[in-house]
Amino acid sequence: MLRRLVVLATLSWALTAHATTRYVADRAAAPVKWREWGRSAIESARKSNRPLFLSVGFASSWDCQRMHREAFLNGENAELLNTYFVPVLVDRIEYPEVAETYEAILRSMKGTEGWPANLIVTPSLEPFAGGGAMSTADLGRLLVTASNRWANERAAVTAEARDIVAKARGAADPRAPGDVDATTLDAVVEELAHEFERTKSLSAMQTGFLLRYASRTRHEQLLPLIVETLQKLAASSRRDQLGGGFHRCADCYEKMLPDQALLGLAYLEAWQITGDPDLQFVARTTFDYVLRDLRKPRGLFDSSQDAYNLVPAQGPVFEEGAFYLWQKDEIAHLLGADAAGKVFRVYAMKDGVANRPSLEHAGLLKETRDALAPSLQKMLDVRQKRPEPFRELPVAGWNGLMISALARAGAVLAEPRYTEAAADAAQVALTRLWNAQKKTLSRSESGTPALAEDYAMLVGGLIELFEGTYDPKWLELAKTLQQRQDELFWDASVGRYRTGASAPLEGLMSESDDATPAASSVAATNLLRLAALTGRTVWRDRAGMIFQSQGARMRTSGARLAQLASAVESSLRSPSIVVVTGDPRKKETYDALKEIQARWEPMRAVVLLPLKGPGRDRLVKSLPFTAALTGDPKQTITYTCSNGECRRQ
Repeated sequence: MLRRLVVLATLSWALTAHATTRYVADRAAAPVKWREWGRSAIESARKSNRPLFLSVGFASSWDCQRMHREAFLNGENAELLNTYFVPVLVDRIEYPEVAETYEAILRSMKGTEGWPANLIVTPSLEPFAGGGAMSTADLGRLLVTASNRWANERAAVTAEARDIVAKARGAADPRAPGDVDATTLDAVVEELAHEFERTKSLSAMQTGFLLRYASRTRHEQLLPLIVETLQKLAASSRRDQLGGGFHRCADCYEKMLPDQALLGLAYLEAWQITGDPDLQFVARTTFDYVLRDLRKPRGLFDSSQDAYNLVPAQGPVFEEGAFYLWQKDEIAHLLGADAAGKVFRVYAMKDGVANRPSLEHAGLLKETRDALAPSLQKMLDVRQKRPEPFRELPVAGWNGLMISALARAGAVLAEPRYTEAAADAAQVALTRLWNAQKKTLSRSESGTPALAEDYAMLVGGLIELFEGTYDPKWLELAKTLQQRQDELFWDASVGRYRTGASAPLEGLMSESDDATPAASSVAATNLLRLAALTGRTVWRDRAGMIFQSQGARMRTSGARLAQLASAVESSLRSPSIVVVTGDPRKKETYDALKEIQARWEPMRAVVLLPLKGPGRDRLVKSLPFTAALTGDPKQTITYTCSNGECRRQ
């Protein structure tokens, strides 16, 4: 059994090296003759006049893994799939636009959320049957019914599929242009308040928007609510209490890179505003997790860690969450009775069960970062020796989000490890994923063309890296990628960026800032920041067009457009550039930069202007206005520049 698992793992990684994703590679030896999503599979369905069976998911999902082991490895189901269908795997990390299209249809058909999303679609790509995660028997019944209907009622099935797609289009959020001003943001806050009453939670992007809104409006009630919500999340089982970082949801174990970037930034910004050490602790442990577990052995960051891992049993088996669970006797044996008792109390652990550590209340966070820290480190050291969950390969956009977060954290916390990791990832991305001659970006090393979101997120990371390292090469690269994004994806007729994807069916994708921010939402902030740095008004105007394209929708569905609302908030502030002139090797210059970076000020850029030499020449070439700023070898001088004028502080 162990040898077979090793062989399968080796085969999977070998296939991955030959331009396919783990979601596909892990199923390469299955009895189902899976095809990867693409033109070849679609043409095969059309030529054979068979429907496609689409299984939409991703490698780190436990439900996807479980259905593969239980339902798809069943011989009868495999035979049905191979004989009457063209079975196709759609990796939602590699093809998010395809995944979102079919997930929207399945929600409309069945009210089904989550993964895998399984749909049976005509050769014209219109679904007529489907479901979520299914048992072996349920899948068999679905396949038999669908194949019989396709053989005997084809005209009716085709008409039904068209009606299903039409219904899903009617349920999609339409683009709704409208004027945008401060009252638009008031409406977003009101919508978020209703959403919070229902869920008692805020997403990282919603938190970021509310922090900016509260700062501008001096809304006294919002900040305590935000902090309390972040503290509760930090105490919950969604946060990995030992290793740092966040699971995708409270009742699942997979860890996704965008969650670490977005939540890490939310805690970092909340700490900057409040000075609460618990918030800084959560931010640091989140970023430390990423550097420890998602970075090796490449400079890029892996997309996720699986919900499951191999554990010893009667032969190695996959178990959900086994990597993170503890029996009380394990802890007592490791720590001794006294120290173990304190851990049991803080995490309310029970006898005879596998415990997933979570705090009884947020007030106990202080104990975990102080008195209990040595015991928890021992537990973490032991846990890291368990068989690790597999990791998903990197994608450009998600790396851009993490580069942004780490570059900002490195500057704010004066933590070189974070800045260096961000710079390493950016360098690798621009070496492996960016073709400088063709000026094209790949979404991953499989060679899939990048989407607008990949460009936007990577541009955002490069801007943050410029401000974190003060190296103008990152700003120049950000401008290059922004210009290319404009050329490839900007659609002036609708006032936003097209995704760049060939969505299988039109009118089903709703631009939103849900699990990850939308391309136009990220781009809007990038455009404002680049316009402030370079003086290019076309970029600021383009951001305004993005706001206008979703203005009316923001007033009615603002909770789903929080990142865009943050960009609008940024547009209401006067941008400034703080230029520090001095010798970067001197403590005085370092201290001045550290003090400025620690202050939370949205729409403020920080620039280091050396007194002389190639470093100064490169910066002046990139930002010509800095040529007029004089320095003094005897002291560090700071200038604040806004509206085309620089004043010495």
